[in-house]
Amino acid sequence: MRRFVRPLLNLAIFAGLILAAWPVGQTLYGVWNQRTLAAHFAREGEKGRAGERELKQRKTATPQTKVNHSPSPALPFSPSRAKPAAKPPWRLTRLSIPDINLETFVVQGMDDASLRRGPGHDPNSSPPGAGNCVVAGHRNVYGSFFYRLDELLPGALITLENRDGRFDYIVNSVFVTPASNLTVLQPPTAGAPPVLTLITCTLPHSNNRIILQANLSSE
Repeated sequence: MRRFVRPLLNLAIFAGLILAAWPVGQTLYGVWNQRTLAAHFAREGEKGRAGERELKQRKTATPQTKVNHSPSPALPFSPSRAKPAAKPPWRLTRLSIPDINLETFVVQGMDDASLRRGPGHDPNSSPPGAGNCVVAGHRNVYGSFFYRLDELLPGALITLENRDGRFDYIVNSVFVTPASNLTVLQPPTAGAPPVLTLITCTLPHSNNRIILQANLSSE
């Protein structure tokens, strides 16, 4: 009997080490991905600045030509050939929340693989600065970037920044709601300012979600 005790004890110790290392491995994976995204964000910014410089140089070097303002002949409209407006491609976006010392990079997608890399933008929602921009993130695994989301109070500043510009949002409300509540994904009513919606789970994990909603600043 004793000869089986030591192997079982060693197995239990090994299993315990694996369980203890698993959360650390998840955190390191999230941090590594964020560093990769930060480097990519910096390269995109440099490309954008280089493109702006090249455009200015072209405008300076190219002589102005006279534009013919005569009306062009009308073309018959064919509904069968009309294409729906395509959504603009997602720009890698930096999300900053000074009140909880958070700076992270938002990827496109809310599937498991995307959320392991960082907070994910809902592809069916609006881009920053328009409609309802929805972003979900983990709170207890893979970097736990939204761990302190529930600490934010109305009036807190949240900034989204990408090659399209900088978008400042002011927190309006933070509340808990069932995961089945899809009204938080709806666009704002006509005339209302664009909204940013951040989503994360409650702790311990349950069927409820913490929702933060912020309005785009008019300043």
